Amino acid sequence: MSKKNSSTKNIELSLKFQTLPTFAQQLISYIHYKTGAPAELILTVLLGIMAFACQDKFDIQLKNGKTFTSLYLQFLAKSGSRKSTVFRLLMEEIFRLEKELKENFMLKEKVYDQKYASWEVELKEYKKQYSKAIRQKNDVTEVLKALEECQRRKPVVPAKKYLTKNDSTSEGLRKVLAQGSPSLMLGSDEAGGVFDSSLFRDISVLNSLWGEGRISDSRASRDSYDVDDVRLTILLLLQPAIFNDFLSKQGKKLRNSGFLARLLLIDLEQIPELCDIPDICSWSDEPGLDGFFSILVKHLQDGIQRRENNEERICITLSEEAKALWETQNKRIRELMQLGGELYHYDDFGSRIMEQATRIAAVMQMFITPDSPIITRNTFLSAAKISEWCITHLILKVDSTRKPSEKEKLLFWLEEHVISNKSYDFRRHTIRRDGPYSLRNIERLIPVLNELEKDGMVQLFKEDGVDYVKYIGSEVHPFDIAKASKIPLISSGSIVFNKLLKNE
Repeated sequence: MSKKNSSTKNIELSLKFQTLPTFAQQLISYIHYKTGAPAELILTVLLGIMAFACQDKFDIQLKNGKTFTSLYLQFLAKSGSRKSTVFRLLMEEIFRLEKELKENFMLKEKVYDQKYASWEVELKEYKKQYSKAIRQKNDVTEVLKALEECQRRKPVVPAKKYLTKNDSTSEGLRKVLAQGSPSLMLGSDEAGGVFDSSLFRDISVLNSLWGEGRISDSRASRDSYDVDDVRLTILLLLQPAIFNDFLSKQGKKLRNSGFLARLLLIDLEQIPELCDIPDICSWSDEPGLDGFFSILVKHLQDGIQRRENNEERICITLSEEAKALWETQNKRIRELMQLGGELYHYDDFGSRIMEQATRIAAVMQMFITPDSPIITRNTFLSAAKISEWCITHLILKVDSTRKPSEKEKLLFWLEEHVISNKSYDFRRHTIRRDGPYSLRNIERLIPVLNELEKDGMVQLFKEDGVDYVKYIGSEVHPFDIAKASKIPLISSGSIVFNKLLKNE
C-alpha cells in the first residue's frame, strides 16, 4: 500500500502476474488458454477452491495461537466475464465427489429404511408384551429390560453430507453445518440470491465461523444448534450492481460487525487495466489441471477421513525466513494504521491483513508442497501482496458506496477550495456561509472542527477577533497555490509558511 492518490490507487488495483507463485502462474495461464477468462477471476476462484480443500485437513500456527485456512472471497464482474465458465471448470471434481457422497447416502438410506421397518415391528411387539404384563400384574422386569434394549437399538438416521451450498438462509446454513456437513463451501457463480436471504442480515454466524469455527444457537421456538469445530469457505461471484446496492443499504452494519474486514473482495470494474498473462508455454501436450485436481481431491478426502477418525489437523508453520518477513510486514501495516497513515480510517481492515495473508500463504503452500506444511518466504510474500490487493479493492468499494461523514464532507470542501482561497487559512464564517450545507449551522460545525483538530487535520485559532481554520492536512502543494494566484515562485515562501502550525 502506498500514499493515497489516484494514480497510485489505480496501480494497486491491478494484479501483477509476476508476484504470484510459479504454480499459480501456470494454472492461470492454462485456464486462461482454455476459457479466455481474466487472471483476476481465475485467481479468486482458485483460492476459494483451494481454501475449501484445505480447511478440514490443516490449521495454521500463528505467533499467538492457531487459525484456519478458510477464506471468504467475493468477485464482482458484469455478465460476459466468464464467471460461470471458470467456476464450473474448477468445481468439477468437487461436484463429482459430492455426487459420490449423495449416491452413498441414498444406499445408506435404503438400508436404514429396511432396518427401521424391522426395528419398528420388533418395538411394537415388545410394547405389547410390556402392556400385557402390566395388565396381568406380572413381574415386568424382564420385559421392560427387553423393551429398553430394543429402544437403544433404534437405527440411526444417516446424515446427508454436503460439500457445497449455492444458496442458504442463516437458519439453513446452521442446520447443514450441524447435521453432517461440518466442512462446507458456500459457493455460487450467480450469488445475487444469497444477498436477498437472511444470511447477511444475521452476520454474527459468518463472523463466528471465520474466527472460531463454532455455532452456538439455542432457542425454544425452533431447532437449536450448538456445535464446535466447523469450517466454512465462501466463494461468491456476482454482478457489481447487486452488491453495490446491498452495500449501500447494509454496509455500515457489515463493517461495524467486523464482517467486511474478513472479506477478500475483487471488483473487476474497478481495475484500470487487466493483468497481462504471458504465453508461458504451449498447452497442446500439457496435462492441464490433472495435477491440481489430484492434490485437491487428496486434501478433501484426507479431511473427510481425518474427521471420521477423530484426528487432529496438520499444523502449517512459517519458515524462519517467512517469520522474519511476517514481522517486517506486520510492523509496516501497524505504522499505516497510525494517525496520518493510509489505514488510519481503516484500522478494522488493517487489523486483519496479516491473518488474511497467512491464510492465503498456507493455502497456496499446501498446493505447491502438499507433503511439507512449511510456508516459505516467497509464498508468504506473494500472499501478502494478494491480501493487500484485495483490501485495496475493498476500501475503494466501501468508500464508493457509503455516504461520507460530516468530517469527510468538510475535508473534501476544504481541499477543493484551498486554491481559490489562496491560503490554507479559512475564516470560520466563510465555512458557515459557503461550506457543506449540513454544516452551515454553528452547533453542528464546531464539534466537527474539534474532531478534525484532534485528528491533526486542522488548527483552530483566533486573530484580531476573527475565528480561523488552518487546513494543515491539505495535499495541495504551496507552489500550486502560488501558481494559481500568479505569485512568482521566488516570492512563494509566505504560502509555504502559511501551512505550518501557528504557535500558541
